[in-house]
Amino acid sequence: MEQQELNQLIQDYERLFHKVLQRCSLFPGQVDYEDHLQELRLLFFMRAKEYATKSEFEADNDITYLFRHLLWRMIDTKRKKYLEIEEVTDEILDYLPNEDPTDFHFESLDRLARFYQQLSPKDQQKCRALLTNENLSRQNKSRYRKYFRKHFQHSFEKV
Repeated sequence: MEQQELNQLIQDYERLFHKVLQRCSLFPGQVDYEDHLQELRLLFFMRAKEYATKSEFEADNDITYLFRHLLWRMIDTKRKKYLEIEEVTDEILDYLPNEDPTDFHFESLDRLARFYQQLSPKDQQKCRALLTNENLSRQNKSRYRKYFRKHFQHSFEKV
């Protein structure tokens, strides 16, 4: 196929690219949307350039096949990028200074215990209900969280 035919073919299948991205939960306005759209166009171009004519291409590649092919390639691409990000994150974590988490953990537990002891018996009961996930309504859970958040922040400002 000539370059002009390929460009026209890509324009004809533009809606397919957007549908594939939508299926992958990528929508216009998101950061990587244009990058993924361009990647789909390249995948499509690589597949289409092997054919001599547009009619040959359309005969061998019906729309459902192209959709599935592009969808799976996009899923693979997203997975590979996710794995790369995980590897980079792991490398960064390796270079961070190792602090002893047990010291921090015990210190936090001690602070929480002191905070709990400072509460009134009624507030302690509310705290236990929130922590044990008793049958509280969503509204009460929200109220209790807000109440304890305020007291917790106030308590730690003193320290």
